[in-house]
Amino acid sequence: MRLFVLGATGRTGSALVAQGLARGHEITAFGRSAFGGKAKSLHVVVGNPMHANDLAEVLPGNDAVLSALGTRGLGATSVLADGVRATIEAMHCTGVRRLVIVSSSLLDSNIGWFARFISRTFLRHHAQDQRAMEKQVTESNLDWTVLRAPRFNNGAFTGRYVVGVDSEETETSGVPMSREDVACMMLDAAERGNHVKRIVRISGGHV
Repeated sequence: MRLFVLGATGRTGSALVAQGLARGHEITAFGRSAFGGKAKSLHVVVGNPMHANDLAEVLPGNDAVLSALGTRGLGATSVLADGVRATIEAMHCTGVRRLVIVSSSLLDSNIGWFARFISRTFLRHHAQDQRAMEKQVTESNLDWTVLRAPRFNNGAFTGRYVVGVDSEETETSGVPMSREDVACMMLDAAERGNHVKRIVRISGGHV
């Protein structure tokens, strides 16, 4: 497959690129700064993920967009909402339909009291940005999959994760997930074409 990775220079994005190449995919790594890796099947593009024109110039011919864009700090932000607005516009312009994007379990209504407190206080700006991002994705006519992930850690790749569709039905798991395994799940969803037009809750697998 030809996969277009947003946020490629971040830790989750870097894992996506590395694992995608290892699986034999052709990867376009798009970001504000150049991705440092080199491989025959890797195309590095520097551009602004908030600008639809930048994305549309290099998006044609790809089979799917995998977005690992993230935010830093605790202040007000619209990075995710602005980024996905540009992504959706560029995908409509170029005819690319498959989108796999990372969100957060902070948006689940059945998270524990402490996580709910955090989402309404310290991480409220992040949660607002993620909510605005999800709204645009779910209202689009793309073949989207939203992955609501718990807190990430820098653990090793295991290839194990737990998937729960219809995330409001049961209590949200608080099991952390390594960025390597988040990348694995994103690639699996792109390859298998499953969970289309679904918000999917994911968490770390059990050893």
